[in-house]
Amino acid sequence: MKTVFRFAERLTGPLLRLSLGLVLLWIGAIHLATPQPVVRLLSLSLPFLAESAFVSVLGALEVLAGILLIAGLWVRYAALLSLVLFAGTLTIFVIAPGVTGFPVLNLTGQFLWKDIVLASAAITVVARDAARHEAKRAQRTQLASRSEEQTLSPVNSENKQVNDAVPSEQTHSQPL
Repeated sequence: MKTVFRFAERLTGPLLRLSLGLVLLWIGAIHLATPQPVVRLLSLSLPFLAESAFVSVLGALEVLAGILLIAGLWVRYAALLSLVLFAGTLTIFVIAPGVTGFPVLNLTGQFLWKDIVLASAAITVVARDAARHEAKRAQRTQLASRSEEQTLSPVNSENKQVNDAVPSEQTHSQPL
């Protein structure tokens, strides 16, 4: 059973990152291809944003974040971007609860509610990537410290070898 848990632990980070990237890529591509459903939703909740151009920008950002996550590039920043996008979607629950039927969710509310899980996934990806970078930084610092010790160590050992080769002077007095 430990083997299964270790395997799952190793898979968790990459699988979450890849699946979040795939979801963002997919959703973004849909928003780019057919922005009208999102424009309609925005017209009911945030009418000042209800423009195809705005939805296209959101779609492009989602596609960009998805590609970066899938590629494993700038992971923290891509996940933070996705978190902002999901948080923006979730504001509809606060700003226009009638659109979502909150707290008894209608179909639109159920559709948007998934963003809580996606936002949680984004937070986890950010935290795991930050922890990974911090561990690498600590390792580099430790390696640099060891390297510095090894660089200084031969000098000290050479001095010790020179000192060991020279006979020590007698410091106590000998009888005359």
